[in-house]
Amino acid sequence: MRRGTLLLLLCIVLLAVGAAFVDFWPHSDTGNTWHGINNPYSVRLGLDLQGGVSVLLVPDPAKHYTKADVDNAIDSTVQQITKRVNGGLGVNEPNIRTLTDSKGNQSIALELPGLNSGNQDQQIRSILRPGNLEFWDTGQTPLAQNATLDPTQFTQNNPGNQPQFTGKDLDPNQISVGSDQQTGAVVINFEMKGDAIGKFGDFTGKHIGDQLTITLDRKVISSATINSQINGPGIITGQFTQSQAQAIVTVLQYGALPLSLQIASEETVGATLGYDSIIKSVIAGAIGLSIVVLFMILYYRLPGLLADLALVLYAIFTLAVFKIFGFTLTLAGIAGFILSIGMAVDANVLIFERVKEELRAGRMLSSAIDIGWKRAWPSIRDSNISTLITCAVLFYFGSNFGASIIVGFATNLFLGVLVSMFTAIVVTRTFLNVLVPTGVVNHPALFGLPAGSIASASLARRNSTV
Repeated sequence: MRRGTLLLLLCIVLLAVGAAFVDFWPHSDTGNTWHGINNPYSVRLGLDLQGGVSVLLVPDPAKHYTKADVDNAIDSTVQQITKRVNGGLGVNEPNIRTLTDSKGNQSIALELPGLNSGNQDQQIRSILRPGNLEFWDTGQTPLAQNATLDPTQFTQNNPGNQPQFTGKDLDPNQISVGSDQQTGAVVINFEMKGDAIGKFGDFTGKHIGDQLTITLDRKVISSATINSQINGPGIITGQFTQSQAQAIVTVLQYGALPLSLQIASEETVGATLGYDSIIKSVIAGAIGLSIVVLFMILYYRLPGLLADLALVLYAIFTLAVFKIFGFTLTLAGIAGFILSIGMAVDANVLIFERVKEELRAGRMLSSAIDIGWKRAWPSIRDSNISTLITCAVLFYFGSNFGASIIVGFATNLFLGVLVSMFTAIVVTRTFLNVLVPTGVVNHPALFGLPAGSIASASLARRNSTV
């Protein structure tokens, strides 16, 4: 047996063991490990499989943004929304990206897998608040919570109708949800930063007894009397629930949105529907794989059996790559994965037919395997490269025009084709080369050939050495 064959076989076994660990060893997010070992990798399910919300956001037409305004602010807006989602909604792997239509107008696609509980619409709208926090001096006039503040009514206290302080003056690291030690009511803790610390202390010291009204997007969230000078941390009081306070804190921690947005469309996918899709996809995949396995064994005999074993390794390797690199698995992605199984078998079919042609021509088995692989390679290479190019085109247009279902299909098919080429070219060939020296594969029936085919090849070898 060739030394290189043994080395390849060892590498395949090690890869299979590693992939099996990634695929099947239990994963825990809570620290509950199995035998003291935790699998750090888990499957990331897309919106269509675990449920959630898909939203399309567009710039608010009422703001009359120019195209240049949107183009300049869209990236920073996406970054702010991403921070708010990650910090406040607790969803799994949100997908937030910009889309460009045929006229060059940009929008934001927001996919929130796992957002299946609570008031989803309210949660989404909370992260879309512009987030302009302002501190106003309203003199002796307290304002009710949720009332809309009209700056022109307090011009004498706020020159130029400008607030005394804004959210930009807050230290984002000091903003948090707390509780009043005396009443137990939910409050929001805050503290100024930089020069604003001294200015806020001077302001509160000079306006003791006046109302400090705090607004978020001009809606009053607190209007309280200044009882003493505040030189350090302060609190925002109001009739908040824990979730309302947390939503406000999330907005304040990451600053105001550069663009005001509105929801153009919103689609909710139930978790039950996603689970049902997974079950049906698994059943469909199992049926398809079983038919392929059966066909390969019946038609190609021993090579077909080895190809089926390589096909199992292909599935294990591909799932491991999904987990390790964190690819999001969608329903369309599963379809791409199942389709790539056919690509893997297609390569084996080309190789086996070439090998059988060489055996019929009287070549030795080991020589027929080598030459058959070499002659089948151009066809395998060109067909797979064509598929990879198609995947790249689908991925490009899917990413730029908001067709996430196409992106998932293209990504998984692309990856599946690459792994299938490895299993077809390397794994199946290695398995055959391992068996050749043993002599157990010299029976023609194992290759679906007439009696004497492989024997005549052996005879030709003996004759050539005489």
